[in-house]
Amino acid sequence: MAALSVASARSARAEAQRLRADSQGLKVAVRANLRLATAKKARAESVAARACAVAPATSPWSRLEWVREDKELGRVLVPVD
Repeated sequence: MAALSVASARSARAEAQRLRADSQGLKVAVRANLRLATAKKARAESVAARACAVAPATSPWSRLEWVREDKELGRVLVPVD
């Protein structure tokens, strides 16, 4: 019985070490993804704020107002046809 308990304990210890290593790897990946997502969100918010800050201009052909196209905004948003 003692041999069975020692073998079970060793197996449990090995499994716990494996789980700690896997967990550490996942934490590193999540932190890296969070940094990337945060940077992308900040860039998108910056571009959107600049686009909203542009004052509309009156069209030379009518009294309709329009906003000049922002090249950087065109790369962030996908045109819908």
